[in-house]
Amino acid sequence: MSDEIQGENTGDNEPIDGSDATNGEEKVEVRSLYRHPLAAVGGAMVLAGLLGFAVLAFVDLSSPASNPYRGLVTFIGFPVIVLVGAILFALAIRIQVVRARRRGEHIRFNLRVEPSSPRYMRSLAIFGVLSAVLVGVVAWGGFKGYEVTDSSSFCGESCHTVMEPEWVTYQASPHAKVACAQCHIGPGASFFVRSKIDGLRQVWKTVTNTYDRPVPTPVTSLRPAQETCEGCHWPEQFYGDKLVTKTYFRTDENNTPWTISLAVKIGGGDPSTGQVGGIHWHMLGNTKIEYATADPKRQEIFWVRMTDLSTGEITEYKPPDASTDLNEPGVEVRTLDCIDCHNRPSHDYQPPATAINLEMTKGTISSDLPLVRWEGLNLLNAPYKTKAEADDAIQTGLETFYAEKYAGVVEEVDVVQAAEVLVAIYNENFFPEMKTDYRSRENNLSHFTNDGCFRCHMSGLQTYDGQTISSECDSCHLITAQGQSASLADLDSDINGFEFKHPVPIGGAWKVTKCTTCHTPEQGY
Repeated sequence: MSDEIQGENTGDNEPIDGSDATNGEEKVEVRSLYRHPLAAVGGAMVLAGLLGFAVLAFVDLSSPASNPYRGLVTFIGFPVIVLVGAILFALAIRIQVVRARRRGEHIRFNLRVEPSSPRYMRSLAIFGVLSAVLVGVVAWGGFKGYEVTDSSSFCGESCHTVMEPEWVTYQASPHAKVACAQCHIGPGASFFVRSKIDGLRQVWKTVTNTYDRPVPTPVTSLRPAQETCEGCHWPEQFYGDKLVTKTYFRTDENNTPWTISLAVKIGGGDPSTGQVGGIHWHMLGNTKIEYATADPKRQEIFWVRMTDLSTGEITEYKPPDASTDLNEPGVEVRTLDCIDCHNRPSHDYQPPATAINLEMTKGTISSDLPLVRWEGLNLLNAPYKTKAEADDAIQTGLETFYAEKYAGVVEEVDVVQAAEVLVAIYNENFFPEMKTDYRSRENNLSHFTNDGCFRCHMSGLQTYDGQTISSECDSCHLITAQGQSASLADLDSDINGFEFKHPVPIGGAWKVTKCTTCHTPEQGY
């Protein structure tokens, strides 16, 4: 298609419509579309966008390292520039045609191909080639833009402050090589569209600085775990026990060690009997478990129902001294799935006590430093406004503590190394700008720092005839060794299990009291 504006013959313009300029007919005035400044701007944007896209696309394809900002600029930014430039160029054409009509100049729109006009054919060829290039660039850019926005680096790095807690903990998790979208979106068009629409809301909150601090959890828009987790994990095949050994250190001057070894009954399908059991019994067989909570974080559970799908028998557990209304506003009734226990599979924020125990076990924090666990807990749990403030306070705080109280008693190199490790623990698990750490990110896969299993198993809920949900230790694990030592080799062991022995004499209180009654989040375990 060509737009031809006829006007006064200037004597030096060649007709482009095949007419004879010597037979007295009026010549066609050839006008440059770049006469309008908007056309020049649009043309420059198209040219710059294409060149920039070509350069960065080559860099992106040839570079082994991914960069979310490069991807955004290459596959979203430059295609947008090209599109805006093309729109401005088309708008300039329209403006010039309209103005010519208003001046009374005759405009003829030619919709047919004119092989007799070489100039027309050249223009048509240029138009076709550029159009094909433009369509290809935009199509490829759109596809790559989709890939960029679905990449883990885009999710974690594009919004530094907002997503830093999730990105840092994700990189240290067992799922660090699983793309964010595989769990947060999963397969299927419906959840993809929903996630992109929700993403627009998140972008707006980020731009306007109105996002929540911390970001609310749990994520209520996640699809059922069976549609994501079980794409890789197959509960029916999780059978047998898992031996777990941990060493804890008390907050006394000697950092007294206490080691415990557990045979955790992971359970699942038993190939020798065909039966299901262990912890994964909750998800297998002919049993359906539901629970109700009015707590947005699902930490307080006030109703549990267990349904035997083979017989239809229903067992309900309720508070013995209170009514239960599942229809009250704010009450959520859920069918138990993987994420109700494994609620931090990729974003685990270690409590300070847990992290310090691990580093002392490895020897990166010397257990010869008196009260190092105690002082480390105090420094890590102190309130800070920024990471920079925390790093300085932790480093100088520990060094000052030993300089004032244990000068000449401890090795300076041990103090410096311990301070560096504490700073690393803080940077990997605490994010003061987002008010995010283990205190706002409960972990349900335990019952020490948070109630976890005891949300149901020591909840006090009862059936109509007084039966409670079992809270026996050996339901989920056996204690195969325990005692005051940093080495399992120093302890007696028995595969049949021992009765739990508390490191501090408390009698039988541990049998009827939740661990979290004494083990506060700050003290951990």
